[in-house]
Amino acid sequence: MTKLTRTVTLESYPLTERKLNAIVDVFNDYKEILESLVNIALENKIRSHIKLRKIVYDEIREEYKDLPTHYIYTACQDAVTRVNSFLRLKKKGIARTDKPEIRSVSLWLDNVLWDYDGFPRFKERRNGQKTLFIRVSTKRGRITLPLKPHKIFFKYLSNGWIIKANVKLRIDCKRKIVYAIFTFQKKVNDKEKKSKRCIAIDYNLNNVTFGDYERVCMVKTNFGLIIEKYAKIMSNVQKKHLIGWRVKRTSKRGKRLLKRFGSRRANKMKDILRKIAKRIVETASMLNATIIVEDINKFFNRSVALKTRSKKGRNKLHNISARRFLSYLEEKAKEYAIPVIKVNPAYSSSLCPYCGSLLDEDAMRPRVKICIKCGFKANRDVIAVLNLINRVGPSPFGPEADEGLAEGSVVPVRLDLEANLLHHRNTILDLLSAKSA
Repeated sequence: MTKLTRTVTLESYPLTERKLNAIVDVFNDYKEILESLVNIALENKIRSHIKLRKIVYDEIREEYKDLPTHYIYTACQDAVTRVNSFLRLKKKGIARTDKPEIRSVSLWLDNVLWDYDGFPRFKERRNGQKTLFIRVSTKRGRITLPLKPHKIFFKYLSNGWIIKANVKLRIDCKRKIVYAIFTFQKKVNDKEKKSKRCIAIDYNLNNVTFGDYERVCMVKTNFGLIIEKYAKIMSNVQKKHLIGWRVKRTSKRGKRLLKRFGSRRANKMKDILRKIAKRIVETASMLNATIIVEDINKFFNRSVALKTRSKKGRNKLHNISARRFLSYLEEKAKEYAIPVIKVNPAYSSSLCPYCGSLLDEDAMRPRVKICIKCGFKANRDVIAVLNLINRVGPSPFGPEADEGLAEGSVVPVRLDLEANLLHHRNTILDLLSAKSA
């Protein structure tokens, strides 16, 4: 059995002054304790929270008498986690500081510091929306925090995911709200489903192409346009927000804008990739199919970008996010117990899937390739999908790895282009499950 984890963040309704001050008091004490514990654990090379707690518990308990005891327990866990992470980075030689820096602090709660046994407790409002209540221990007693649950929270709650006892709280004093971070866990059977069908995936800059011998679907992502758009915006920001006389550098406002637009670009691409990965895995589960992907290394983006001479092309290909897409796909496939096979992608779009001969490019259409030997003609993305299936080897759904396909043994492939596939859940299933007319 494999354990999968997901985190969900819920925002609270605006708190009263009494509740906000109670949380802030605990937060300030917790931060002071955490800073001292990190220094103690680092100096004494303590990597166990139980050992750290035995050393410092009596002293901290005497100094912070009003603070609930279990905050000391969770602070020890938090401190040891930070120190262990810092020591791993230092061992690899990529640590930027001499000791761990505490930049952001989250209030760790265990099952005693909040009402884990009575979770969840809802109250329906007049407009039909539900409010989730949790009770948190403070120096002034237990206070109730009203949270806004969303559809993702209800989805995990109703699909067999179990809420873990550890919850983290973050405070936004300007808005007078808190953020509660819940961790959901689910056990998934490691035994993969036996499949008699396969779906191969070819990832490109502007589209994701996948399918089988009968139908191939091409989903347009338009990442090239997104990257080019934000590259122009960020270039204009750098030009407008320059300071300095001899040495020009970006101002603080310019740095904030660059960070903002960079995160917007990343979030857009992540959203599209997650949706495509989810749709493909759902389709593979419905069709009882195996997923075939390209086996690429961590230097794939850089190696692809170096092949392009133009600066714009290098920027686009460097941000192609191929490995990120594969990680999302594998993560979702584990949830559905779908087998994922990785094959060598070399020459997958330049060899004929029928006879194995080297393909020539069509002079009129650059992305279309022709086989002079057998007359096969198709888009290079479709060719890559077919070749990836051929490389699986001896299996119930594929030919031998070293043998070419016999002429006429493959049904003519139908290519479907879908621009709005992300917003229609059943479109992929309709395309791939339907037989050729």
